Amino acid sequence: MTAIHYWSVAETTKRLSCGDVSVQDVTEAQFARIAQINPQINAVTTVVDEALDIARALDKTGRPQDAGPLWGVPVTVKINVDHKGYANSNGVLANKNAIADADSPVVRNLKDAGAVIVARTSTPEFSMRWFTSNPIHGVSLNPWDHSITPGGSSGAAAAAVASGIGTIGHGNDLGGSLRYPAMCCGVATIRPSLGRIPAMNPTQSAAGIERGPFTQLMAVQGPIGRSIADVRAGLQVMSRGDVRDPLWVPASADRRDAGGPLTVGYAMNPFQGTLDPAIQRAMQTAIAGFKGTGAKLREISPPSAADLPDLWGTLMFTETEALARGAMEANASEEMWDYYQKFLGHFEPTDIAGLMRAMQRRIVVQRAWAAMFQEVDVLLLPTSLSRPFRNDQDFREPETLGEIVAAQSPLLAINVLGLPSAALPTHLDDGVPLGVQLVGPMHSDAFVLDAAERLELELGTLWQTLAKQEVKR
Repeated sequence: MTAIHYWSVAETTKRLSCGDVSVQDVTEAQFARIAQINPQINAVTTVVDEALDIARALDKTGRPQDAGPLWGVPVTVKINVDHKGYANSNGVLANKNAIADADSPVVRNLKDAGAVIVARTSTPEFSMRWFTSNPIHGVSLNPWDHSITPGGSSGAAAAAVASGIGTIGHGNDLGGSLRYPAMCCGVATIRPSLGRIPAMNPTQSAAGIERGPFTQLMAVQGPIGRSIADVRAGLQVMSRGDVRDPLWVPASADRRDAGGPLTVGYAMNPFQGTLDPAIQRAMQTAIAGFKGTGAKLREISPPSAADLPDLWGTLMFTETEALARGAMEANASEEMWDYYQKFLGHFEPTDIAGLMRAMQRRIVVQRAWAAMFQEVDVLLLPTSLSRPFRNDQDFREPETLGEIVAAQSPLLAINVLGLPSAALPTHLDDGVPLGVQLVGPMHSDAFVLDAAERLELELGTLWQTLAKQEVKR
């Protein structure tokens, strides 16, 4: 029998509806799991003490007839979003005691849906790395192999979900921070379309600080789960509208059926980095899996794919230099400040005219990709060009940062375009999870998840393997 902390959304809902367990039972099982496994992976920074009171209150009122999919379901949220009564440090020591006095939209949506937030998960400083460590909470570890990164910046969220802490983990994605951790930890996620989930932090807004304009165009909030079905449930709840985000976009009315005839375009490596043979095997596994479902496969060349990572860097680092450099220099750890300057060296900030040209270029490529999706339904790409890197490799081996940046080209390309992309595992390679991402047209989030689930049903999920390994240990 599956341990309660590994129950899916559907299993938890079924058991709660039947009266087999109470919300308090489910929540207490989560607290027990955190006490058992978090000392090994250091993913959770804070246990949400009021979770048990919330669980008891839900049990007292009972499940509403119109309850959503996460009613009574345990979830985690990342420490870079406002959660009333808790610090939004963003991994920065100077913000260690920056207690939020209101909830961000994504936290409010989870609470309003009856989800039980059991814990908050770590992030790197400024949520700016593909690794997860910071001066406040230390290093988060990958439950499959402590020597490799759990990913970043939502690496702790992915490590927690993979380990049975939270059925859904909240994360965000500006440069692959949902999809890369999902690959590293063998779980699933979606980087939703731009505007799909409302985003803002009341503490920043009250201080007159807003996210930069290019961050707003490329960053999203999203769910991490152990299956596509769980990710879908998380997206449904997180994406409820909130007037505090004027960029919010409601779900598309287009509900095409990905279970019917499906044309999957694929590109092994349309980028400038070197493709790891292990990642090539992941792509081949996914291609074979789709063929097994009866889908039609078509090798294509996504327009201007090789140029997109540099376009991301131009927009991101021009903004960061203009709006955030002073705060970073004042508040970053010495390691982080050195990293930022080296990271900056791989991209080229520009002037106002350069920014205008970059934005022109972006819309031209977005249009070309929209036309590409008239020929294929979804696009299969590597999540990263490399198997997971050694943990904190960017800090410990700074001479390899160029290799790391180049490997993440498939992540950056999708962020600059703002498209929905589901990431899911394909297999274990020498005990290490690998996976792929599946990209779709703008606002086709539901269709992308349906197509990803079609592949998942063919390949299976990996978390059961991790659970069995824990039993053997």
